[in-house]
Amino acid sequence: MADDCIGPDVEKLVAEIQEGGVLLLENLMFYKEEEENDPEFAKKLAALADFYVIDGFGTAHRANASTDGVAKHLKPCLAGFLGKKVLFF
Repeated sequence: MADDCIGPDVEKLVAEIQEGGVLLLENLMFYKEEEENDPEFAKKLAALADFYVIDGFGTAHRANASTDGVAKHLKPCLAGFLGKKVLFF
């Protein structure tokens, strides 16, 4: 688990992930830039990933950096299993 969700320490941990590994990031709600959908914050988050999967249907409608902002920088953008189930019953 990372102690933050952006920054050089997080970038280093991401670079060290083994194939098939997972890194849990600290809660990004500690940053005001999240709710403000700050483009630079979204870019920093997106730089940590190769693609985007949203499965939090309860938050998918929010225009936050981690939902709307990140999706503008990562392709493909996909719905997860729960999102797909809700959208396509």
